[in-house]
Order: sequence, then C-alpha cells, then structure tokens
Amino acid sequence: MDFVRTLFGMNNEASKREVVGSPVEFGLQDVGFIQDSNRRLTLLQDLSTRYQGTPHEPKMKTVYEKTENIHSYLVSRKKVHELEMFHLQNTDHFITTFTAILDVHQKFHDLTHASNGTARKLEDSLQESKAAALKRLEKAANLPELVKPVQTSVQFYHDRGAKATVPRLYVPEISINTVEKVSYYTHDKSDQLVAREVGFTSSKIEKEAFQEHICVRMGLKDVSYIGNALLTIPNNNGITPTGVVPVIHWEGCLYAINLNDYRLFPVRIFRAGIK
Repeated sequence: MDFVRTLFGMNNEASKREVVGSPVEFGLQDVGFIQDSNRRLTLLQDLSTRYQGTPHEPKMKTVYEKTENIHSYLVSRKKVHELEMFHLQNTDHFITTFTAILDVHQKFHDLTHASNGTARKLEDSLQESKAAALKRLEKAANLPELVKPVQTSVQFYHDRGAKATVPRLYVPEISINTVEKVSYYTHDKSDQLVAREVGFTSSKIEKEAFQEHICVRMGLKDVSYIGNALLTIPNNNGITPTGVVPVIHWEGCLYAINLNDYRLFPVRIFRAGIK
C-alpha cells in the first residue's frame, strides 16, 4: 500500500541520520503536534497488539516501527508541521481502516457465536416442548372417562319443505345442580395424578383450585366456576354421553366443560318464564 511504501522510503533516510547538538525548542503548536503524533504511535502499537496471531501481525509491527522512526526524524529536524501533515495524509487513514476491519471481523465472530448459541437453545427448547406435549398426551390417554355415556335420543328439526332430516343447532338450557360433584385430576409436586372434586357447595379454596386448574389446562384467563349441571355433551370418541359436567363463566358467556377432552360448549341457565 502507498502508506507502507511511504514509511519504508522515509525510514531509509531517517535511519542514516543522527540527531546531534542541544535539545530543540518548540512552540505551543509544535508541542501539540508532537503530542498528537505520540498518541497516534500509541494507537498503532495497540493496533499491532490486536493483530497478534494473524497473518497481518508482521506488517503491523513494521508499520509501527517505521512510523516511530519518521516521528523521531522529523521531530529532530524540527519539521513538526510536516509530521502532522504526514499523519493526516497517511497514519489516520491507516488506523481508521484497519481498526474498522478488525472491529467488523470481531462483530461477525461474536454474532456467529451468539447465533449458534441461540440456535442450540431454541432447538433444546423445542425438544423440551415436544417431550412435554407428548408426556401430557400420554397422561391424558390414561385418564378415566369422567362423563359416562348413556343412550339418549337426538332432537331433530323437521322442515316440511326439506327432503332430509337436519340436526337443529341450539344452545342448551341447563339447571345448576347444587348437590352433585364432579371429579377432575391434577398433578402434585411429584407429577403424580391426584383426584379432586368440586361442586356448588364446595369451599372457596376448592373452587379457586378448580378455576386455576382450568386456566392452566386450557390456557384461559379470568374463569369463574358456576356449578355443575346434568347435560348431554359431545365426546371426543364420537359418543354423546349424558352426565354431570362443570359450568364456568368466561368472556361474558357460560360454558359447559367436557372433562374427557377439555372442550367448551356454550350453554345458558334455564329460568322459568324467560325464553
């Protein structure tokens, strides 16, 4: 590069000269230039240190040594202004360029290392999530049927103009059962299944425990337990059993929960005289 060639050329002349005589006196501006030159030499030395262990290490060391010789030569000849111009035209650009190259290389190395670490953490997290989901599915498959199926009739809506019988879509009306309790299963601290019950007459603590179980199990928020009701409710195996199921209030509506598969079904409470 031009800068290195300049350094090498000037060094040949500088190395052949010796400084003799009394110490040279400098003005304030000259002293400032010399201090700036020393600062640049320090930066070159630090840069050479940072390039240790790289193919550019010998070149960086040579540049520092040649620049130091030029500094000594021009100062001894009281050519401080020429020294400042030399640094402005060569040294500053050299320091800026090779510092930027090293910084970019370091950032790329750090980002690559961080990306690899993040990718490994993400992969580990995904594997843990898959394992946890599989474990939950295995446990769910071993849960007993909480809503026992019985033979029930299906209501149909018959339209005189229709050629086929079409099931009627409706929101069933329910009555809260104040006596019956329903069973559900949670996990204790040792991850063992524990059977619990909840009903209209259960304590506040028991109801709150059931609400928390539903929130965690179904990913819901602000759930309120209302009570239990006798209801014919769809099941995940195609059978439509009739049994006592819990009823909750969520997002302004009432829902019955099939505890076999934890699905929600909208319902409304039957009130005499209200259609």
